[in-house]
Amino acid sequence: MVKVNRQSVSFCKYSIAAFILLALITGSLIPVSIVFTLMLLSAAAGIEKAPLVLLFDRLVSPRINPERVYINHYSMRFAHIVGCIFCVMIILAYYFAPYVIFFILLLIFAFLQSVAAFGYCSAAKLYECVICNSNCCRVGKKIRGNR
Repeated sequence: MVKVNRQSVSFCKYSIAAFILLALITGSLIPVSIVFTLMLLSAAAGIEKAPLVLLFDRLVSPRINPERVYINHYSMRFAHIVGCIFCVMIILAYYFAPYVIFFILLLIFAFLQSVAAFGYCSAAKLYECVICNSNCCRVGKKIRGNR
């Protein structure tokens, strides 16, 4: 667990969702490439040193009284890796699949990122459910062999 500013993490989630929605609206790969880069750097550096978190901490946090919260470092790294994989699939679909496949993958990713921006990151929850031995869902119990 690491302690980070809640507002910094929210800024990161909103920014990523905005980039993906921009890609959905424009059909451009540039926002997807930006998201891939940001998520890859965030996965490599960790949530406390993620580029958008650092940007917010340097520019905005000194002017406000940020709320510090604990976040599972490993679940966030897993979520960023899943986001990178989604970005790679979207980029590959753009070049090698029919446009409708690209659009469907982008639509799914935009939906998941929008939901994550409002507080429910499905990849982080999946990590906590399956890997952290939480009793949060039936899927995790089946994978671990618990009934």
